[in-house]
Amino acid sequence: MKPERTDFREEFWKNPPPLPRGIELVRQEAVVVPRVGPGGASVYDLAELRLPELRVPVLLGYRAPLFPVDVLNQREKLLALREQLRQRDSEARSLPAFRIPMLVTDSASSTVVDACEREELALMDLRGTFFLRTGNAFIRVQGTRPAKRTPREPLFHGKGCRIVRVLLQSPTTRWTVRALSEKTQTSYAYAHGVLKRLVLEGYVQRESGAGLQLREPVALLNAWLESGRPTALSREGFNAPSTTSDQLKGGASLLASQGIRAIFTLASALLPEERFVSGVPHGIYLSGSLEGAIHAFGLRRMTPHNFWVLRAEPAAETELGGVYFAPRPLPHGQGVALPQLALDFRQSGGRGTEQAEELVRRYAKALPLSDQTR
Repeated sequence: MKPERTDFREEFWKNPPPLPRGIELVRQEAVVVPRVGPGGASVYDLAELRLPELRVPVLLGYRAPLFPVDVLNQREKLLALREQLRQRDSEARSLPAFRIPMLVTDSASSTVVDACEREELALMDLRGTFFLRTGNAFIRVQGTRPAKRTPREPLFHGKGCRIVRVLLQSPTTRWTVRALSEKTQTSYAYAHGVLKRLVLEGYVQRESGAGLQLREPVALLNAWLESGRPTALSREGFNAPSTTSDQLKGGASLLASQGIRAIFTLASALLPEERFVSGVPHGIYLSGSLEGAIHAFGLRRMTPHNFWVLRAEPAAETELGGVYFAPRPLPHGQGVALPQLALDFRQSGGRGTEQAEELVRRYAKALPLSDQTR
């Protein structure tokens, strides 16, 4: 079964489908509902359907893909939320709007439309399918617009992020799909999917006969930072009695002599002129024995934590577009590339966000100027 598309709501509003003649959909307010379980939230929208002689308040829920077996469960969720909203708004002086529950999906089959009609659930999709029954209004249209497939390959985690790192590190280079797939050790089909998505979202431009080139490097870096996708699967905090350059250099040399791979990040990976705030932690990405790192840097399992040991996701634990890609030379060893460093600071919390913003500014300032139109 195809996985649910978590970014479908944004895709829908970015390129809304054609509605039947005389009908307009107006978004009014987003409703965020925390999910049961380990974090996350579902986002719904309050909206209004404007018909020639009628205005219909609706509660929009998003589900893509949508199968007939899903319809009843989605209806129950929407009805329960509608009741909660009614109770929330009942204290207002005016009567709360009675909202018609409506599902939005990417491509609704005729059996899905039949299921929605049975359950009295309004429906629309990206192909122009539209179903609404309320009062004297009954509208059923089966859409014929070709469905625009958005590649599902992830951009900011897994192997897709290898391609993002390589592009950010060489913003003026023109690439072929084959060259990038070889550079990042991903399949041609996978690299093609990632690049197609980057082109669709406007970060990369494709020129006939000239290959692919990064079009919006700063926008792509900011999108990575704002994605909420950390490179580190885990991080463990320690107290380092000393984080001087000599101490860090000695620790890195000891790890290397034992065949333990590591690379500096966070404050340990900053050049002196890049330090913008104080009180940010030091850290390393470690591929190997934790006890080796504890011994090498004299780490202690006590607070305050001023040194983090990070474990990268498997797809990033490589020099082929991963955390070991394009290392920066430091007085005491090697540090992660600047885009990766900005992301790690963004994920570190505290004043790390300010340091991340400073690194993005430095990245933007260092971009070469060009008189070519992008």
